[in-house]
Amino acid sequence: MKAYEQIFKYAMQMEMNGYNFYKEKSSSLNNPTSVKMFQSLADAEKDHYKYLENQFKNYMDTDSYDLNADTFDFFEDENEFEIIGDSEHLDDTLKESDIPDITILRMAYLIERDYKEFYQKAAEDIEDENIKAIFEKLSKWEQGHETMFKSEYDKRMKEYMSLPWGG
Repeated sequence: MKAYEQIFKYAMQMEMNGYNFYKEKSSSLNNPTSVKMFQSLADAEKDHYKYLENQFKNYMDTDSYDLNADTFDFFEDENEFEIIGDSEHLDDTLKESDIPDITILRMAYLIERDYKEFYQKAAEDIEDENIKAIFEKLSKWEQGHETMFKSEYDKRMKEYMSLPWGG
């Protein structure tokens, strides 16, 4: 067994779990903006899996790496989903149906934070500079996802908490 084989396998399983979570939860959300976020994140997690799979295969077969592989930065504009929601005037009509979405958004935020922390820790513990760079890149991607979900969660909580209580 190679030194970093288990880390790669665990990371690949995390990305597949993320894909399954976002795919499943996208069908249970009420807000169309949330649905789009989750569908896009499912695609991103699948791409992260493919990236890891390719790096793992290279590592196992040849000890080579493609550090310039596609980066899959789908969420460079963190306001993308806010703009979509504003243009569709969703906030006024869906605020009261946001409770399930808020809970799922929080779970997504925590998952992405956990993934980011895992990749950070893995990078800190890895001596091979090329493999360290792979996990640092993954940590950065997950940090972008974490920031996006936290922002959307905070926005929805603020809106929900400002609703008049009792209908």
